[in-house]
Amino acid sequence: MRAIDGAKRSASIDAGVSVLNMKKLLTSLIAALGLSTTPQAQELLPSDFEVAVIEAKKTNEFMPVWELLLNTPFFVITVPMDTGEITSDFRFSIFKSPETQNQPVVIISEVLERLENNSSSEKVIKVAGAKLIQLLNTEVGIMVALEAGAFGIPKEQVQWLRSSIQSVH
Repeated sequence: MRAIDGAKRSASIDAGVSVLNMKKLLTSLIAALGLSTTPQAQELLPSDFEVAVIEAKKTNEFMPVWELLLNTPFFVITVPMDTGEITSDFRFSIFKSPETQNQPVVIISEVLERLENNSSSEKVIKVAGAKLIQLLNTEVGIMVALEAGAFGIPKEQVQWLRSSIQSVH
């Protein structure tokens, strides 16, 4: 049994390393082809945040994820309370689903196309992760839409992140 557990651990470490190496390889290949400045080429690569989530799920070490979350800009669906081109007064659109055990969450993504915005009364804004966490209601978690699924952040983790941000300032 220990040999199997060791093999599983080794395989997950190898898989984690291969994700990082694959990103480096793809970045080099895209640059060599002269595509690195095109948005289409950038979409082929997982973001640093997504790579960190993949690694964290394998190693159970989430500190790099939290650091990147705070510093990464994300798209989020809002319900504007004002009119016009610029939205400064808004509420976040809150969702519940079986994936979140029916707990309220906002859905965010680094890629706009991953968000479903079906309502004409809703508007998508872009906000840094730290600002989002500061603005969220204390009873709301976060669901990050990724290329390969979703990454849930429960409200308790959001509260911990908020207190960490406040203790720094």
